[in-house]
Amino acid sequence: MSKGLSQWFGNKSSQQTVPSLGVREIEVLRILWHKPHQSVQQVLEQIAEQQLSLSTLQSTLERLYRKNLVKREKQGRHYVYQAAISQSTIISQLMQDIASQISGGDKAPMISGFMQFIGDDNSASPNTKTEQESAVTPQVRPHLADNPKPKN
Repeated sequence: MSKGLSQWFGNKSSQQTVPSLGVREIEVLRILWHKPHQSVQQVLEQIAEQQLSLSTLQSTLERLYRKNLVKREKQGRHYVYQAAISQSTIISQLMQDIASQISGGDKAPMISGFMQFIGDDNSASPNTKTEQESAVTPQVRPHLADNPKPKN
């Protein structure tokens, strides 16, 4: 079985803001973010894993429901599911957890690392990079000075 995201980052904190998520749970959430209000069968048709059984997917959705990450509504004899939390909220909470664990809650090194990450995208046009750099706040600029821009 796969590790949860929090385990990948070595989360030993008793105060988790995002429940530990497995690869299958993330895949199901992605499907529900893309198209909400789906039955288990509809989600199953979109799962990349070919050998996944209906009962395994039902168990995955039940876990997500107990973690308050999906909502469900009874329609006839079946439940219809939708994500209860947005993709950006999960990303934000995971980033807060990582910042707490790696830099004691200081967000500036994390922002600097993120800017470096998006700057590594060679497909970005010079105008896009200029727009990204102008969006950096004055509080973050000193940290970016530690990582000078590569010359083109």
